Amino acid sequence: MPIINLEENTFEAGTFVRVHGVQGRLLLRLNRSIIELEDFPEWVFIRIDDGLVPFRVAEESVAQKDDHHLIIGLDEVTNQDKALNMVGLQCCLEGDWNEWFMSDTQIEPTIIGFSVTNILTGEVGIVTGFEDIPGNPLWEIEIRGKQVLVPDRDDYVIEKDEVSRQLTLRIPDDLLNLQD
Repeated sequence: MPIINLEENTFEAGTFVRVHGVQGRLLLRLNRSIIELEDFPEWVFIRIDDGLVPFRVAEESVAQKDDHHLIIGLDEVTNQDKALNMVGLQCCLEGDWNEWFMSDTQIEPTIIGFSVTNILTGEVGIVTGFEDIPGNPLWEIEIRGKQVLVPDRDDYVIEKDEVSRQLTLRIPDDLLNLQD
């Protein structure tokens, strides 16, 4: 059997955001919207301590919740406690996006999935989406368990680290409080 370089042959599909049900299924927030699930692999690769760890997908356990979320069961994750350990971890799939999903766009903003730290408050979040509005592009960032829209402006960006997929932003309080 040939050796496969997982880093080169996988892509980041999304992040596990919460436990779904008592049997340890997980809600996967996808890095971009999909129209429908084409197929799903037998194995997923979860980024743990900077490495990709394989997990077998439980048979008939994948369901599309909406255009940004899938519900997934893993053979080794059989209860809520085990599933809680997976929340916040990145899920990668072998191949490329179009093998598994039918998307409404072929443009994938590279910033989706980045961790975010707001330098003004110390709060941590994650970039969950991108709205390409002409003249006012917006990042969708989940902070405090809610979605916040932040303009894609250079004066908000303190540091962008492509390797660690980390953004340090200066998000004004009034912008965060707009959506309370």
